[in-house]
Amino acid sequence: MVQDSDRRLMGKRETDWFRGMAAVMVVLSHYAEWWTWFAQTEGNAETVRLAFSRLGVYGVDIFFLFSGYALVKSLGQERMHPQFIWKRIKNVYIPYFLVVGAIELLSGGFASLHDFWKFANGSDYWYMVVLFIFYIGFIAVYTIVGGKGPRCAAFCIFTYVFTCVLRDRGMQDFWYVSNIAFAMGVVAAEYEDGVKKAVDKAWIPLLAVCTVGMALVVRSGLDENVAVGRTEEQILWMQTGAAVVWGFLVMLLAAKCRIKEKMLASLGRSSLYIYLTHTYIFMWCVNFLDLELWMRFLISGVVTVAVSVGCRLVIGWGMKKLVRG
Repeated sequence: MVQDSDRRLMGKRETDWFRGMAAVMVVLSHYAEWWTWFAQTEGNAETVRLAFSRLGVYGVDIFFLFSGYALVKSLGQERMHPQFIWKRIKNVYIPYFLVVGAIELLSGGFASLHDFWKFANGSDYWYMVVLFIFYIGFIAVYTIVGGKGPRCAAFCIFTYVFTCVLRDRGMQDFWYVSNIAFAMGVVAAEYEDGVKKAVDKAWIPLLAVCTVGMALVVRSGLDENVAVGRTEEQILWMQTGAAVVWGFLVMLLAAKCRIKEKMLASLGRSSLYIYLTHTYIFMWCVNFLDLELWMRFLISGVVTVAVSVGCRLVIGWGMKKLVRG
């Protein structure tokens, strides 16, 4: 019997595992930034903190790569259909609405209709805003345009224009440097058969090239926000190049590794909830627990995982009951 991981370029088990790793990377990057609110680091400790703080953008690259790939695979046919749109609402928007709505109410509620509108469109969660717009762009392109080539070209153009709009509006670079990974996922899914054949034939040399490429990226700091002697435009192109190299490396590993470890895969299935809850839970733990600083950080991480898994199970159960009812 042919397994899903054998038919697809990237199987669900592997993508869940990498999503779990990405969730950990994003949380660690935020914790590394937040640590400086309470304590100063220097020497080797500061080097480690900076290294952790740079993990976030790589985690977002992973999320966007697999999100683009999953959209094409979820569509499953040539034309857009209502079930696809409902699935995005059910799996992403409703969990966002319920979880963040609960957080907003616990934080004091909505002071005005404008506050509610900002909550409804995800304005306070930059990742959700970008993700929602990518979903809308994908639905529009796949409703209007037919054929693999034209669709891929149209979605890549949409990604470029969207990125330029974000940059022109003065958004910080983390709003858009990972956008190319989303388009990479869409293209990889559309041309999955050809990409899978190429990976199966030459994955070892491709893996070596991407690994060396990532080593050069990290060593030279091509992924950093600041680079001495380089213009803002040059830095942006280097960050984009770093995202491409990292995206190819993750794609190769997800395609060829058969991952049996279950903990990160479980986190991957709860990754949306981890992203939505970890900031609020961290702030609560830091402000209300009278413990050593490192203990408050540790407890906030453990509680985030527990709450996120619980939210996923409860909301998933509720959605199944709603659909069946």
